[in-house]
Amino acid sequence: MSELTLILDRRELAVGIENKTIRIDRPDSRPERVPLNMIERVIIYGSPMVSCKVWRALAEKNIPAVLLPARGNGSAAYLGTGLAPSFSNRINQYKTFHDQAKSLKIARWLITQKISGQESIINQLAVDNPAKNRLCELKIRLKKAVNRESIMGYEGVAAATYFKIWRKALPDKWKFSGRNRMPPKDPVNALLSYSYTIAGSDIRNSILINGLDPALGFLHVAQTGRESLVLDILEPIRPSLDDFVLQLISNTLNFKDFTTNMTDGCKLTKKGRIKFFKKWTIWNRKDCNTNLKISSNKIIKEVIAFSAYNSSLKF
Repeated sequence: MSELTLILDRRELAVGIENKTIRIDRPDSRPERVPLNMIERVIIYGSPMVSCKVWRALAEKNIPAVLLPARGNGSAAYLGTGLAPSFSNRINQYKTFHDQAKSLKIARWLITQKISGQESIINQLAVDNPAKNRLCELKIRLKKAVNRESIMGYEGVAAATYFKIWRKALPDKWKFSGRNRMPPKDPVNALLSYSYTIAGSDIRNSILINGLDPALGFLHVAQTGRESLVLDILEPIRPSLDDFVLQLISNTLNFKDFTTNMTDGCKLTKKGRIKFFKKWTIWNRKDCNTNLKISSNKIIKEVIAFSAYNSSLKF
């Protein structure tokens, strides 16, 4: 089964297809070949020369790709397969979106799952902090939320509470003072943003394979150029990714694995990215509960079942 993350991060690379393999040519060495059936995802930095045949082959194999700007400026671009030919799930998705009661129930459920995950992470941090009780209170209040704005408000309070505990728990050497991004200002925030971005590619692919419209979410408002359902499904998965980041800063990465400047903020070096993906492969292995494809598919299947049959939401 596919388990390899293929990273293309040099401008001088020429990438094409040769006998069901991806062929990578570079001026200073012999060509490298990677069988397509070994690749789980492709990540591209900057602007290597990638043949159209490569994109076609990746789409046919349902292999997601994420394109990241070389200097960290700008948004990531996700590529993958197109919408599944079956449209019944999309029809039910559209109907549920226009049913305020059902749409809000999904939104409340997604954030409740997220806060439950955050509570689990806080317990791991072993911090004696009254803020832990705050998260439990927010889950109770969520049950009475009557619109998306209220739900997102509770989510924002939960996130602020959660990362306040992180600030107290993490060693001072990481200089974590709270959640920030665009660009991230410290290694922990760089890892959080990076992990969420990579996860978004897998989630988007799962959404498309299941025949849903990635642009139409139940929690995040639909906006031009934003795939709101990807953000929806990401919410309850974030705590799992947060746990992965905590593992990285505990035993894998150090300050030498990051570079920081005023323009681009903080980001992983090339050596740091190698360490990141070695750990990611182990963490995201097929027999592990943290596997992104399995986790996102579970959430998506719950949403599909609720949209089609008004089933109870459980996870």
